[in-house]
Amino acid sequence: MTRATTGRSPWMYVIGLGLVVALGYVLVDVSKAMRAEKKQGTSYVAYNYNARSIAGVWINGEGGILNVSAYGGGGKEVCCVILPSYWRPGLKATIRWEEDGDWLTDDQGQIVFREGRRVYVPRPTKERTVEIPPYIGGEGPEMGRFHIFFLPNDEVAALVSRWDAGFPPNPYPHPERPTKE
Repeated sequence: MTRATTGRSPWMYVIGLGLVVALGYVLVDVSKAMRAEKKQGTSYVAYNYNARSIAGVWINGEGGILNVSAYGGGGKEVCCVILPSYWRPGLKATIRWEEDGDWLTDDQGQIVFREGRRVYVPRPTKERTVEIPPYIGGEGPEMGRFHIFFLPNDEVAALVSRWDAGFPPNPYPHPERPTKE
């Protein structure tokens, strides 16, 4: 089309096309932002690679009792932790946990009884903030469960996966009690 047939400059079409392309980019960015902010609840499980059982676990301040035996875990899941439906770089979780405590003992190592009951001494809670790697096996409704791994030396790892520890593509083996040599 020429100016003679439409009465418009060809530059008007170029500018109009540029505006349509720019609007498309804006809509894509808004769509990505909305997707990134969508959240959902998912269950969580924990695995313990240590000799002391874990009595309680909290994720981002939520949670509570989740008894994770020494060198065990998985299996039972607890509901729920709220996570973004779609992974994004820089995604982190704060994991707080309490290991099983001990029975109060006297100077001779004997368990102390008060009012006919043993005296339980809880251990202080520990906390780590960890990166969550890209979800394994799906996002959105297919995102799987939140897995927490309590590693030696108070290290913690987390991931979201449809596969339990010990099953590929989950990179963590199922915890095993060390054999005595």
